[in-house]
Amino acid sequence: MRALMKQPLIRLFVTNGILGIGFGLAIAATLVAVDFRGVATLALTDPDGFVAVILLAFGLSVTCGGAAIATAVMLLPWEDEEDGDGPRGGSGGGGGGNERFDTTALRPIPVRVQARGRHGVPRIPRDG
Repeated sequence: MRALMKQPLIRLFVTNGILGIGFGLAIAATLVAVDFRGVATLALTDPDGFVAVILLAFGLSVTCGGAAIATAVMLLPWEDEEDGDGPRGGSGGGGGGNERFDTTALRPIPVRVQARGRHGVPRIPRDG
């Protein structure tokens, strides 16, 4: 297990996952503590009310944990093998790597389209 945690990508996933799960559990605890929309009342009055609280906590922890891991992955710097310019993207900004396209050479091309009515139905020609 220690050898696995020495790999930086695995450590990034585990760390952000644990932080996201903790954040989700904190949100669930806050919602129950302030009795948001009667969650605490439901848990105290209904015989199976604890199930609602467990489902709330589980759903929020999975959602926030996944969002934290996904955010960490999207913010990783990446290297383009063709350019060799070094790391780009991620938290570096810069427009998401669209620098390699020359947009000044792009020109619109006229295209003829048959006239159509609403919802893409061809128009019926009117007589007279």
